[in-house]
This record gives sequence, C-alpha cells and structure tokens, in this order.
Amino acid sequence: MIKLISTFGLKPGFDPEETYQLWIREHVPYVKKTMHPELKGYVVGRVVHSLTGGEFYGAVQLSYNTLDDAKRAWSRLLANPPDEFTKRITDIRRIIIDEKDIM
Repeated sequence: MIKLISTFGLKPGFDPEETYQLWIREHVPYVKKTMHPELKGYVVGRVVHSLTGGEFYGAVQLSYNTLDDAKRAWSRLLANPPDEFTKRITDIRRIIIDEKDIM
C-alpha cells in the first residue's frame, strides 16, 4: 500500500479545538471528494501529548493502491486554492511511503 503522510504545526493565534473541528467537519470531506476515486483510506491524528517537544499539531495518512494513484490525486488537491484549515497550519512535511505490514 502507498501512503502519503503529512505532519504539521498550528500557526500561532488559532484555537486548537476550533481548528480540529474545522479539520474534521470541512477539510476531511473536501479532501475525500477531491481525491476520489484514488483515495482508499484517510486517517487523521491530532497530537495530544508530545514525547519530544516542539510545535507539532497533527498528522495525516492518506492511502492509495499505487504511487501513480497518489500522485494523480495529490495533483488535483494542489490545483485548488487552500481551504481555511490549510491556511491555519504551518511547517507542513509530506512524504510518500510504500508500506508493508510485517506483523
């Protein structure tokens, strides 16, 4: 399985809970609609405790069958202007991995 993993921080001045609600209620449906039909899974993770410190707010895992599917879906998302949730996050890091379940 191919996964696109993003991690990001929250810009100063934005309420973490309000931003989380915006993430779940508006951003998730927007991404799912934009990346359909290639998107096979969508997992969000809001940081509730940091073991190493830093300004890390959340992470996302988007799953696809192939690397080409991930690139095609991602290019559609990037072709659109940022939504309100995306405007609130910073220090975005994105990678694409080939995941193997070994246990």
